[in-house]
Formats: sequence, C-alpha cells, structure tokens
Amino acid sequence: MQGVHDWVENLNKTFEEHGYYRLFTDPQICSKVIDDELTITLTWTDDILGASSTLEGELSAKAQLSSSYEIKDLEEAKLILGMWITRNISEDITLSQQAYCK
Repeated sequence: MQGVHDWVENLNKTFEEHGYYRLFTDPQICSKVIDDELTITLTWTDDILGASSTLEGELSAKAQLSSSYEIKDLEEAKLILGMWITRNISEDITLSQQAYCK
C-alpha cells in the first residue's frame, strides 16, 4: 500500500512541476492551459492517456513526461474503457460504445 501512495505522490508532484492542475472532482485527470492550448491527461495506475488541442501541446507534454519518467508512446489511442475512438479528416473525434449496444 505504501508503494502506491508514494507513486501517486510522486506523480502528483511531477504534474504540478510541469504546470498541470488536478481536477478536484477526479484526481486522475490533470489539465494545463497555455494561451489557447488545452492539454488534458488521464491516469490509471501507470498508464497515461493524453489529449491536446494542438500538436505542439502534445509534443510538449510527451517531452515533459519523458524528462521525468521512462515512457512508451503507443501513438494514437483507438480504444479506452470500452469506447472506440475514431477521427475523421477534419479532426472531429467520435466515441462509440457500439460493442455494448448489441
């Protein structure tokens, strides 16, 4: 149990050092706003899913996290928590739980 507590404290400190704010309603979600750029991260244990309103924000977030931890970039997410994520050419994002509707 102590190891989990230490990991969460370390991760919280790292996100704060990089300018992120943790949501009060869900401590697994952190966000950072710089000018018009919004970057959001969602953490589950040691898996982090991130999204940014700009490519520069995405690259910056990855660089910041890789300066603190060894990371493995799995590229664009396709499935999370049973929801399929699709993007079209205009960069619209659609979430679908069609597998659960059958």
